[in-house]
Amino acid sequence: MKYFMQTPSLNTGLWVLEGHMFYERGAMSFSEKNIPDEVLNDILRAATSCAWPGKWKLISVQEKENRVRVIEAMQKGMNDDLNEPKHAAFLERWKTSPLFVVFCIPKSAGSFLFVPEDKVRVYAIKEVGTAVRSLELVASAHGISLHGIMGALVDPVSDRIRRVLHIPSDYEIVYFGVMGYPKEEVDVKFPDLRTICYSESWANN
Repeated sequence: MKYFMQTPSLNTGLWVLEGHMFYERGAMSFSEKNIPDEVLNDILRAATSCAWPGKWKLISVQEKENRVRVIEAMQKGMNDDLNEPKHAAFLERWKTSPLFVVFCIPKSAGSFLFVPEDKVRVYAIKEVGTAVRSLELVASAHGISLHGIMGALVDPVSDRIRRVLHIPSDYEIVYFGVMGYPKEEVDVKFPDLRTICYSESWANN
């Protein structure tokens, strides 16, 4: 799948970028190897390129004790509140991941100039998406992978995460990711462009 270049000699930089975007294997679990401080700073700083108008906040969780507390809170939510013991047990593998990233936005985003609040909220979530992608691209250049956990957004689970991380009640979690050097990897499948991208009008390929 080569979208950027026809011949690698034209621009090596774009081919390197493509390699980070269209990887063949994705991390499902991570080694306990710590991320060096300077690398961690590079990764987190990448997210700031997507902070306008800056409604979101990012919490990076690096201390092992705090990471374990977060996972145990998620497991308790899945076990006690959702009756999902199988999924709760699956989370155990991520206790050793050296970094969690938690993006939050305010529940009430407020208006911005002539843009109503509901549209500001949509844009704030879009900003988080671009921030996550920027963070992931810089991380991948250092050999570090990202795995998002959708289940962290479910209310009983996210509420327990919020309490552990002292996230204010007027903020909600919109993205939770675990990061580290890959340990277990799985095949990654990307959709055919024609199934998600139309030309000029809806459903026109």
